[in-house]
Amino acid sequence: MRFTVMLGTKAMLAAAIVLGLTAIILLGGTDASTPVAPAATAAPASSSSASTAPVSVAGSTTSGTSGTTTAATTASTSASATTTAASTATTATTSGTTAGTTSGTTSTTSATTTGRKPVFVIYYLWWSANHWRDRLGSNYPTGRTPAPLPASLDTTGCGTHSLYAGNKLTDVAASGGYDQSSSATIERDVRLAASTGIKGFAVNWNGTGTSGQTVSSSSANRALQYVFDAVHKVNAAGIPFKLMLNYKASATKLSTTAINGDMAYFTAHYGSDPAMDHSYSAHPEMIWAGSWKYSSAELATVSHAFRSKLYLIGDEKPSTWNASRAAQLDGASYYWSSQDPWGNPQSFAQLRTLANAVHAGTNPDGRKKTWLAPFTPGYNAQLLYGTSTCVQRRNGQTMHALFQGNKASNPDGWTFISWNEIAEGSYIVPLTRYGQTYTNALKSVITNNG
Repeated sequence: MRFTVMLGTKAMLAAAIVLGLTAIILLGGTDASTPVAPAATAAPASSSSASTAPVSVAGSTTSGTSGTTTAATTASTSASATTTAASTATTATTSGTTAGTTSGTTSTTSATTTGRKPVFVIYYLWWSANHWRDRLGSNYPTGRTPAPLPASLDTTGCGTHSLYAGNKLTDVAASGGYDQSSSATIERDVRLAASTGIKGFAVNWNGTGTSGQTVSSSSANRALQYVFDAVHKVNAAGIPFKLMLNYKASATKLSTTAINGDMAYFTAHYGSDPAMDHSYSAHPEMIWAGSWKYSSAELATVSHAFRSKLYLIGDEKPSTWNASRAAQLDGASYYWSSQDPWGNPQSFAQLRTLANAVHAGTNPDGRKKTWLAPFTPGYNAQLLYGTSTCVQRRNGQTMHALFQGNKASNPDGWTFISWNEIAEGSYIVPLTRYGQTYTNALKSVITNNG
């Protein structure tokens, strides 16, 4: 009798479970707010090894988090929707803000589940009316409407031929011009750039070389302030956009005295500005353009003076990066504006070699050094330098190919070359020849993570 009762009880329990599961199925599963599989959570901010657990930033994750997200998505579409919404909210809330600080110089922001690393577009400040005239030459019909193209290109986008003696450019601004002495021009750039989904600009600037300089000391200082003003304005409207410094020290090699003077000015005026990015550090981040041209001793002079105030990222090459230079820098990038995915496919392996060397080093706080990989829309400086070097744009294919190929270097972020290096032909700012073709292409790369 006892045996029969026990069997009956078990049977009733089993029937109850079956009925409950049937009800859930008939009612369409669980509510979307209570996913079957748990949504992926943000990865911890702390990590001792960037090669195995890269620094997590707003809009990016480690590979482990990405795998968790995939599993959750496979288990439940509702879970995927919830996770995506959470990622969007996290990105909007934490973009550019510091979520945690480690000892020394670094901090990280909350990770999301998109698998993307931040993209910073190099932004130059020199396009004034005088600079246009200097590059176009005295024979170009300035003031003609519509403004004629100053050069012709063949069907590949290379084969450049100047149409006016003395001209060094292949493109020109449409009527109304492109003059960065106007704050309105810079604000338009910031708003358009923000719409592509990039993290922000790496602003190329140097000052007068003295700590006592002011905003009005030079046109570059005024333009730099315009950039900060524009970012403040778009941030106030809820548009995420940040800045890092791309210190202009490559075309002309500067003294360490001048560099330290500029750094003193920059940190005093912008060191705590909310427009500054903090993807990699609690300190403002600075790429030292052309650092490969400076000796280890010169790097040390600047590093000892400002590494406690700035996160110093070098601009290095595979042939220049070594232990003595790494000791003075928190990471590295590589300004490879002429990288050719078609004519030089081995360039991807060369970049991986540099990236591995950078990631092999550690900073004073124990974290792995930061590696920022480059990519470009193409390159054409045939008129500027009188050379045959040209990397075809291929209507955006080059941009996508470089991003995909350089992904293998496991970058912590990206430097896109560039917004407005018009003379070297690596620009995407909308001008007469291409319009918004390449700002749209960049948006596609970021949206699709390649």
